[in-house]
Amino acid sequence: MPRAGLLIAGLLAAVTAAGSAFLVRQTASVDPLELTEEGIGPLRLGADFSQAERLAFRAAPATAFSGVGCAGLDEIRYDGQLGPHSVGIMAMADNGRIQEIEATLYSPVQTDSKDDCRALRDRFAKPFTDRFGPFEDSWEISKPVSRELLARTGPVTMLARWFATGGSCYVSAHYGVSNGADVRLESSLVAALEDAARPDLR
Repeated sequence: MPRAGLLIAGLLAAVTAAGSAFLVRQTASVDPLELTEEGIGPLRLGADFSQAERLAFRAAPATAFSGVGCAGLDEIRYDGQLGPHSVGIMAMADNGRIQEIEATLYSPVQTDSKDDCRALRDRFAKPFTDRFGPFEDSWEISKPVSRELLARTGPVTMLARWFATGGSCYVSAHYGVSNGADVRLESSLVAALEDAARPDLR
């Protein structure tokens, strides 16, 4: 074969191999609970919603859901086990890009005091602090009927929302929340926590 032909054949083989490797990466299932700097499992901040949706259904086919969420934004959700805790993993997208990712503790959701609620948050945070290091900062936001107890580890903001009336304690972890800021997509907690009563999660 002439030298030019060998060169072309070599280039075609290289392109084919690269394309095959790309397809393998795109079709391989990812760990739906893997914690990274950009997000959880297939859900990454700034990622294309449609692509993340496909990856989420591949990674968690039994529980994955997508549609318009209670915050009025495109949503992807699935369930899993993070450490010893049953959790809901959720991503919200705006203009086709994921803007915030949330992991919500399904249970328990009752504590005897604000300090106990904070302690529950810290126990839930262990996989995140193991991955990103101890809390770098913590702060509290007072609202008319609740106290929000927040702490930061790496790219993640941990939140415990304490309601003195009823002793409710809702705990979650958020990507896409600026340090010192309130959690923007807080209404997404409501739908996730309604699932806490499901028999398979008790």
